[in-house]
Amino acid sequence: MNISSRLQDFYVYLQRPDNGEWVVVGRYRHVRDIGEFIYAPSYFTAGLKWSIDPVNLPLIEGETHIARRYSGLFDVLRDAGPDAWGQMLLRKKEGMSEKSTALDYLIKAGNGDRWGALAIGTSKKANIAHLSSPRLNRLDELVAELTALTESQPAVHPALRKRLFATPSMGGARPKATVQDEDTFWLVKPGLHTDTVDLALLEHATQLWGRKAGMNFAETHHHPMTVGRSVVRVKRFDRRGEQRVMTVSSASLLQIHYPFASKEDSEGASYPRLAEALKRIGAPAEDQLELFRRMIFNAIVGNDDDHPRNHAVMYNQEECRWRLSPAFDVVPNPDEDPKRLVMQVSTGWTEVSKKAMLADHRYFGIKTIEQAEQELQATYRRVKAAFVEIAPILTTELRELLEHRIAIAAFWATS
Repeated sequence: MNISSRLQDFYVYLQRPDNGEWVVVGRYRHVRDIGEFIYAPSYFTAGLKWSIDPVNLPLIEGETHIARRYSGLFDVLRDAGPDAWGQMLLRKKEGMSEKSTALDYLIKAGNGDRWGALAIGTSKKANIAHLSSPRLNRLDELVAELTALTESQPAVHPALRKRLFATPSMGGARPKATVQDEDTFWLVKPGLHTDTVDLALLEHATQLWGRKAGMNFAETHHHPMTVGRSVVRVKRFDRRGEQRVMTVSSASLLQIHYPFASKEDSEGASYPRLAEALKRIGAPAEDQLELFRRMIFNAIVGNDDDHPRNHAVMYNQEECRWRLSPAFDVVPNPDEDPKRLVMQVSTGWTEVSKKAMLADHRYFGIKTIEQAEQELQATYRRVKAAFVEIAPILTTELRELLEHRIAIAAFWATS
């Protein structure tokens, strides 16, 4: 019998963004594929005011919130659990069934290194085990172990494999792990032998490209060859040293089951809806405009993996408000020129065209269609100019691919 088929009470823990202390933020109850969440009375008594999901779990004393998606797991808790890669690790370690639910995986994953600042347990007192990440100087060993896991090979470094099994909560389907360099944490993603191009280099170059074009993209570093693999490491924006940062995916904000479970889910995945949500949670107008520019960037470079789990918001303690997170997992499709994005660029449209991308400009805080067109063209010019700075680090194949994308974009972006 699955864990999720039994009545259970769990407590949700939050690492406070102001002082780093762990507190019980609420109680999560699960029975027969229905979830209930209620904020803890002690949370209000202590005067704490952080909602764990600023749109869907408002901070209302005594109110019971109901979840039916993911077999009763609240979306924001789903964020804290593993995706395909972590789920595979847990199946290997725990002998879990392919039919295990998101809640099963969340519970088995443990609290050592979840995405964001939430944890879960059965104790009324938050007690979060500290698990240290491998240091950067062990990168070669880490990549070797990730490769062995991917290929179902015996452990190369048994102690390191044990540590990987203990921290399976990071998302996505590709092999990955966290390394620590002084007080900074990085997500390490090696290339695979099955990749048609050097995807690690492509991701690094694209992230750098976005930053050079003036947008807020996550910092990356590229290691050309680490035990036979090209490797990209991405700075984790949900960590500030030992402080975990409150983070919510756009899939959670927009209440979208991803991978899409219905037509309604795919129609709800929308840049304008996300821009509207940013305004609702008090993010500044500059975040809406940043999102518009990222949408244009994705269309130019051909990143059609822009699904709602590849966008997020994070809590900024210095500003005491939620902000759009740095862009992450921005990787152009290396095999074909995408005609559509995953996220709708305007209501009912996912197509890469000027008309589609300008139609809902007001959601991004842009007043007129003329101003939106000017912003589109200015973004294209900045992206094209920034390419000159990243082109030297690319292979000939990747440089020609991205030059081709820029040329294609000129037809719809500047006409």
